[in-house]
This record gives sequence, structure tokens and C-alpha cells, in this order.
Amino acid sequence: MYNFLYPHWFWALLIVPVVILYDLWSYKRFTPKIVFSNLSVIKLFQKRSSFLRFLPMAAKSAVIVFIVIALARPRFTLERREHTTFGIDIALVIDISGSMQAVDFRPNNRIEVAKDVVKNFVKNRPDDRFSVITFGTYAYSLVPLTNDFSALNMIISDIKADPEGQTAIGNGIAIGVSRLKDSPAKSRIIILLTDGVNNAGQIDPNSAAELAKTFGIKVYAIGIGSKGQVDFPYQHPIFGLQYRKVNIDMDINALHKIAEIGGTNRAAIASSTEQLQDIFAEIDRLEKTEIKSNVLYEHKELFIYFLYVALGLIFVMILSRTIFRFTLP
Repeated sequence: MYNFLYPHWFWALLIVPVVILYDLWSYKRFTPKIVFSNLSVIKLFQKRSSFLRFLPMAAKSAVIVFIVIALARPRFTLERREHTTFGIDIALVIDISGSMQAVDFRPNNRIEVAKDVVKNFVKNRPDDRFSVITFGTYAYSLVPLTNDFSALNMIISDIKADPEGQTAIGNGIAIGVSRLKDSPAKSRIIILLTDGVNNAGQIDPNSAAELAKTFGIKVYAIGIGSKGQVDFPYQHPIFGLQYRKVNIDMDINALHKIAEIGGTNRAAIASSTEQLQDIFAEIDRLEKTEIKSNVLYEHKELFIYFLYVALGLIFVMILSRTIFRFTLP
């Protein structure tokens, strides 16, 4: 943006009309008069050169205007903000076991709905850093803590359910802890998203939650899925992709225990897309960190250009009164 450091100098522009009025008064009072019987030749010359007599006055006024603008210090200012504190560091621990293929969030299955809600959650928290961990039979860290949101969006979009995968909840939480334990952020949380029962891995979920508690990391546990029978895809040898009703167990009490140990009291259960969105919205509301920032300004001074123009006009005026005097009246 453009601004002036000393805008009060613009009051000096009131000098310009005074100078113009004085020059006009001086011209009428001190212009020499010639008594001559035939004025036709003089009138002809005066017509051709009448506009020239106003050039010194216009140049003088322009000099004043440009000098005043230079004194007001015009400049172009670029504002840059620098954050001085971290936001929240968040580990997203996402279940990719085979049961996440269940289609009880029509028209999508559980994993696709989870991905869409998680991506929207990430997009709305630009001051935070995220790590993404997936777990089925094994747990994997897909990305370390980062605020590269284009990379996060791409990685989350590429997550797929493992049709043969079991559910290693404890391992997933443990890798989330390993990503967050050395973080300098004031607040660190794990968001666990699962639809099943821990049936794989070497680490018990409660032990993993205790480990998180030891490092001051909160654990939000979210169960995703409907109760009772749900549609589950399978490949029919003749008719291709078909759906059949299956029962998928969810250990809700175990999720409550993880949340209790992790300092968030109770797990949240989502049986619809809207419920899952509401759960993440509530986490978004609860987990806010005040971000302090420094505002830095970079200035490019422009007054020198106006000063150069004013000096150029003064130089032309000097020439017009000396070397090129004959060109002006």
C-alpha cells in the first residue's frame, strides 16, 4: 500500500494559489506598455506567444507541489506477519482395517467419509501442524509433523482401507506419541478414529494411552460406524461388486477407557456423516491456541523521485531565464 510518513506537509500546498495570484497581479502591474499607432503586428505576436508567458508560473507551482510531496515522504509499504508461537500439534491416527469398507454412510464407505471430514478439519486449522498415522494389522507413519497442507491433503486423499487388515489400535496410538513427544508446541493431541476392536499389534491400547499421558498428550477417541448389521462390499464371481449384511463389532467401552486415560473423559461415537462432522467441530472448538504474531513492515521510499522532478523543473527555469531567455516573454 502507498502512504505518507509526514502528510501534514500537504498544508504547504496552500502556497500554490498564493503564488499564482501574485504572479498574475505582478504581470498586470509591471508589464511594460507600448504606445504605437498600429498594434496589428504586436497583437499577432502576442497571440502566438501568450500561452508562453504562463509557463514560468506553471513551472514554479509544479516545483512547489513536487517539493511538498517529497517532504510528505511518500513510500510503498509491504506488510509481513511472522508467527512467534506454535499452534497445536496434532497426530491423526486413522483406522484402515478391512471393516472400514462398510457402507453405512451412504453413498460412501467409512474410510471415505472419515477422509473427507479429516481433510476439512485440517483445512480449517492453518496455524497447526499435523502428522498422519494409519493402522490396520500394522501401524505406519505416513507423514511427520508438517503444515504443508497441500501435501497433507494429497496424502490423506490417497489413504485406502486394507481388505485383509486387522485393528492394531495400541500401535497406532504409540506411533502418534512418538511423533508428538518431542514437539515444542504448548498443546499436543492425538485424534484416534476407529470402528473396531483391538485385535492386532504388540501394544495394548490402554498402555499406549498411558504413554501419551506421560508426555502430556491428550487423546481424543472417536468410534465411527452404525450399530447392528451394515452393508459390506464383496466381489461376486458373476455379478461383480455386491453388498451383504454383516455385523461389525466396536468396543465402545475400550474407546471410553482410552479417552479417560488420555484426558478427554469419554469417546465420541459417530453413526452418520453429520455426527462425525459435529465431533470434529467440537474438537476444533475445544482445542484453540492463541497465536501471537509480529507485524513487520518493509518500506520503499519514493520521495526521491518527486525531488528529482522538482530539481529538473528548477534547472529548466534557470535555463529559461538565462540561455533560452529569448524563447519566453
